[in-house]
Amino acid sequence: MLNHRYIRFLLQKQLQEGLSEEEEMFLQQWYQSMDTMPAEMPPAQQRAAMKEEGWQQLAAIYQQPAPVKHIRRWQRAVWPAAAAVLLLIGLKFFWPKPVVPKPAAWVSLACPVGQRLKMVLPDGSAVWLNSGSSVQYNPDFVHHREFRVRDGEVFFDVAKDAAHPFIVNTKNLAIKVLGTSFNVAAYTKLTREKVTVTTGNVQVLDQQQCNIILGAGQEIVYNSGKTTFSTQMVDAAQSNSWRNGDIYLTNVTLEELALKLENIYGYEIIFTNSKMKQCINSLHFNEKEPVTKVLDLLKLIDKITYTIQNRKITISGQPC
Repeated sequence: MLNHRYIRFLLQKQLQEGLSEEEEMFLQQWYQSMDTMPAEMPPAQQRAAMKEEGWQQLAAIYQQPAPVKHIRRWQRAVWPAAAAVLLLIGLKFFWPKPVVPKPAAWVSLACPVGQRLKMVLPDGSAVWLNSGSSVQYNPDFVHHREFRVRDGEVFFDVAKDAAHPFIVNTKNLAIKVLGTSFNVAAYTKLTREKVTVTTGNVQVLDQQQCNIILGAGQEIVYNSGKTTFSTQMVDAAQSNSWRNGDIYLTNVTLEELALKLENIYGYEIIFTNSKMKQCINSLHFNEKEPVTKVLDLLKLIDKITYTIQNRKITISGQPC
């Protein structure tokens, strides 16, 4: 493509001091190329207005005084050709660009602290959100069954559709299924993510080495900090019993337990000694029970002490 700024320079130079043989050849080639115009042009009225503007811009170049020189025959056509190139330049700025529709935004959903939420998706699948959890799903869900667990814990009961696999993404994992039920725990404040299968089979993948198939009663624990994972047999019913308000926590850290209590009861929990967060516990309680009952259990198990003030629970004690 010819450089339009250089063409303008040559047109001006031609009248002021003349062109070299090379420059005249270049300008002649440019003039001959003006026979080719875009296939699709604006309406006649718009072209006329743009052409007039092109003449005006070109005239401004020639307003400077210049010595009279002998002009060759082909150069007499420079003015209309120059106007044409300015017209082409104008097309770049005034020709309406095609409107590209923006993709529809994913549907977002968040469950408030202290509550649980159940929803039925357009394909018939049912989803439960634990308290404090947030998710997104594809707006065209019937054809693209894609789901994102942004934070928290979610249980899926997936409707069968062999033509459209159901895909759930967390920050670190992708879970692919056709028709099954499973629980996903992926809290952003924790380094461990868990996928527990209740019925059917799921495929779990990460971006590196994880690529396994889980069956009913199997669970994967993925450590994003170390990029490692392990699998184990569990009581799958206990992993999703939170839907009914029963909380089973097996071999969890105090950090994970505290996060559960924050989401269920709405308190902020502070550890005076951060090393306490790694203490391992197994507890069972119902969310209708007061938070003090759970804390009293921890007093017996881990020898902690606690205080409650202004919706804040401060836990003190020694590392395990």
